Amino acid sequence: MRRKKYEKSSFLFTVLLVIVCSCSSNASNTFSQEAFENLIPSLLIPEDPELVTAIQCPTLVENQSTCTASIGGAQVSFIVEGPNKSGEINVVSEFGLIWAEDVSKEVKGQFDSDLGISHQVACDPKVRIAENGQSFSCIVTDPSEGTHVFTIKVKDALGNFDLQLDTRN
Repeated sequence: MRRKKYEKSSFLFTVLLVIVCSCSSNASNTFSQEAFENLIPSLLIPEDPELVTAIQCPTLVENQSTCTASIGGAQVSFIVEGPNKSGEINVVSEFGLIWAEDVSKEVKGQFDSDLGISHQVACDPKVRIAENGQSFSCIVTDPSEGTHVFTIKVKDALGNFDLQLDTRN
């Protein structure tokens, strides 16, 4: 089966976190670790931040720290640089994401092309990390032969995958 090459997303987010405490007329800038950790999901997956769970970051100081989070059941690491004296923080991650919607479209396109009829394909969970060993479960509905369950096994960080019929059903 032809596989679409998923780009390994490597992205850099710069976040300016300035929390102003104004208990008096003199405001001072302070960094809030808790506020930063609450922002991490929207920095890592802006399209769907609730997919990011179990965030762990050491207390940030003016240097580089490694943090972890769980996305789609897999632990991922990312680098946090800062905060600097201006409160700026860089979040650098080098993991790729594979979206079930994209896998569904690719599988549907291949089945439709190979068999000459239109299929319905739904894959779950919503997202996986692009790394060997991750998998999706896909239900393929063929109008003439009914429903079949397939397992998509991710082979590499580019998102290449193998498709296997689940014969347990």
